Amino acid sequence: MKRRSFLSFFIPDNHSDKVEKPLNASINPYTKPLDTLTATHLLRRLSFAPSPALVKQLIGKSASEAITLILGNEEMQPSAPSWINSSTENPRGADIYTRNSIEGGWKNLQGQLQTWWLTAMHKETLPAAEKLTLFWSSFFTTEFVSDDTYIPPQMLYRQNALIRKNRLGNFKSFVKDITLDPSMLVYLGNVLNIKGRPNENYARELMELYTCGIGYYTEGDVKEAARVLTGWKVGMFNDEPAKNGIYNTYFHPPDHDNGSKQFMGMPIPSRDDIANTEYLVKVEEVNDLIDILFDVRADAISRFIARKVYLFFFYSNRAVVDEEFIQKAAKVFKDNKFEIRPLIEVMLGSEFFFSEYIKGAQIKSPAEYALSISRPLNKYQADMANALKGMDQDLIDPPNVAGWEAHQKWITTKTYPNRKVYIENIIKVLTDDECVNFVKSFDQYDDAVELVKNIISILLPLGVTDGYRMYLTDAVLLKNQPAYEWTTMLNSKATVALRIKDLLNDIVKAPDFHLC
Repeated sequence: MKRRSFLSFFIPDNHSDKVEKPLNASINPYTKPLDTLTATHLLRRLSFAPSPALVKQLIGKSASEAITLILGNEEMQPSAPSWINSSTENPRGADIYTRNSIEGGWKNLQGQLQTWWLTAMHKETLPAAEKLTLFWSSFFTTEFVSDDTYIPPQMLYRQNALIRKNRLGNFKSFVKDITLDPSMLVYLGNVLNIKGRPNENYARELMELYTCGIGYYTEGDVKEAARVLTGWKVGMFNDEPAKNGIYNTYFHPPDHDNGSKQFMGMPIPSRDDIANTEYLVKVEEVNDLIDILFDVRADAISRFIARKVYLFFFYSNRAVVDEEFIQKAAKVFKDNKFEIRPLIEVMLGSEFFFSEYIKGAQIKSPAEYALSISRPLNKYQADMANALKGMDQDLIDPPNVAGWEAHQKWITTKTYPNRKVYIENIIKVLTDDECVNFVKSFDQYDDAVELVKNIISILLPLGVTDGYRMYLTDAVLLKNQPAYEWTTMLNSKATVALRIKDLLNDIVKAPDFHLC
């Protein structure tokens, strides 16, 4: 995408055609103290949107210090919804009225789950956990409904919590946890994987989509991995077995293939009935399977994950990736024994991340787009989840196992009008007090020139031309009155609201508002 060819009025010429040219990306640490431009860039990528208060926390810090502050620790979890332990009978064994009622209840809870997560995204300050949670949720995908099969939102909530807990931890451990996650077991059919009738779906995706990628495993590896993964079930309903409690995974020994396996050239021994237990099969087969995968395919896995981080946090165009940068990042990941935090710290703390090639290069996902206005304005819209669906991002219900394509797919003839209407509606319903509070969240808010400059820095990812900034200040905010009149206008909430709404409406029309 020659994303700058149509932005010349809004963006200075020295930013033109940046990412599309050949890259020479440095993974060396970015050592300059953060200023407004670099602080807002980091906040847009590692959280959902900058605000004046968040920017002030980062200005003057090193990139390393700022990233440490944003990342926080692994134990950050929003308060759980009240319904996460409610359960139902299996609707497939019920009459049509009961089935419709149960599935209708799930649809309602799915909407509540999406709203719960978006509220967490909207409200979080620093540290910020939700952007990384969204990244991994988009990686370890699970659809709410697929092929007429529903996954209860109670289980999807648990998976979301599991992902958040593991977002900065050890990736190998993460893969072990997600392999036996109840939602994943149901979604990719591993609950149907039994001795003599293996279901190879998860075994294949484990390698193709979640670790090493195509070209680093054989069909034999898929078949043997599927045998290792036989026998796991999920307690989904209150009228069916749930040996470890409702919405938890359990092991059913008769369904496990306890014969010997050979995975990627490494043996996994057979076991007798006495050793065919949940604990031993998990430790000696499932965990061993993943250990072998990470030992044999360490280089491929490291490159695969470094590339995924790059595509999500740097630039989503798969045709423009600096392979040398990926290789260096992969080495960091492998050398740190697949710890996620060092990988994020090195990649997002690099000179390349803060370079002109990356700032303002990424098309905002619908979640990023909606939150990039709701967070600075402190204006959460209750219909945000439905609005995101209209922009083709149905949270916790991706289109398929590969997730969202992103990049140019986010802006289409269908989604662009929906993006536009959503932003316009948020601005339209702002109250006078909300507009005044937004203005007063900025330093020097009583200076019209500085106010417009600071609002631009929060809402747009790059500097704008002097001509456009003067237009916004003189024609839009001041209505061609002298700048000193702004202090008088501040005495009238209605006047402030009217002028700020006009200013916001003009800024969000800028094509650059769709970028981060």
